[in-house]
Amino acid sequence: MPEPFRYADFDPIYVDHICWLTAEDHLYTLDWPTPDDYFYVSPHIYMEDHYYGRVGTLTRSLMADGKRLTAGDLALMVMERLSTEAHWDWLIFAQTCPERHALNAPLARMLETAAWHVDYPLGLSHMGALAGTEAIQAAQWSIRRKERAAIVLVEQRVFHDDGQAGYGLKTEKRGDTADMAVALQACTNQGALQVSYVGKRIIQSGEVDSFASQVQDIIRELMDGCTADHMILQSRLGLHISDNSILHIGPDKTVCVPYADYQSGDVWIQLAEKLQRGIIRPKERVVLVSWDGDRMISACCVHVIHLPLLSSLAMNQEIKTT
Repeated sequence: MPEPFRYADFDPIYVDHICWLTAEDHLYTLDWPTPDDYFYVSPHIYMEDHYYGRVGTLTRSLMADGKRLTAGDLALMVMERLSTEAHWDWLIFAQTCPERHALNAPLARMLETAAWHVDYPLGLSHMGALAGTEAIQAAQWSIRRKERAAIVLVEQRVFHDDGQAGYGLKTEKRGDTADMAVALQACTNQGALQVSYVGKRIIQSGEVDSFASQVQDIIRELMDGCTADHMILQSRLGLHISDNSILHIGPDKTVCVPYADYQSGDVWIQLAEKLQRGIIRPKERVVLVSWDGDRMISACCVHVIHLPLLSSLAMNQEIKTT
């Protein structure tokens, strides 16, 4: 028997503000022949070439005002919009993709350069898209009464993606992947969104049909256990278990799956956009499910007490494109 999800192990946290920006692939330019920040990005190139047996891996850049933006820059953008206060008790920062400045991690750089002060910085790495929900568990473990936290999720893919075939791997195209930064303003007191970590589950079979069947069973279990009105799936997970963007999970329940996947921020961006459009309303409950791209899924439950502050930053007005 699979391990059951748990629904009441921790006190919930509350989210009052969601700020996000997205950086789709068309906003990037290819670094050719050599970027002017080669000193910073070269360790990544060496490791990529060595690990995959390649020569001359290409990188790509997100440009603004003649400057290459890093994941740390994207994180600072959403953090600065999140709050004008100069102090945070906690900063929970999650990133998996390599930072463009290989010699200086973004969390350390943010703490050094930002105007605000953080008492307890916590970095999460190598969690992939699971960080979108697993960071909630970290917040519930960490934040004490009357403390404030910023939960920041960011990913920027430095390498030019020439497809899995370029790495000698089987090609499987399911939707587009895009970069993002998401920041959540959280506390343990009352707030707009009551968020509870539910748990994670390993899917026993990697066979496509069996995998899809098990995931749909888990979706129904989560919907029942959380008495949820809505389900939001990591976009790649929804497209992986369904041939189109509409996933039927019951006689009267369907899930719309976006074609673009924003990695660890994906479920939060979907939630924020559905709140903006009135698809999800106050007093309703939502289950968020993230996926690691293999056999692990992770979930949290959101009870919408009232609408939070929602801030979407438009990158395409600031980025030079070609």
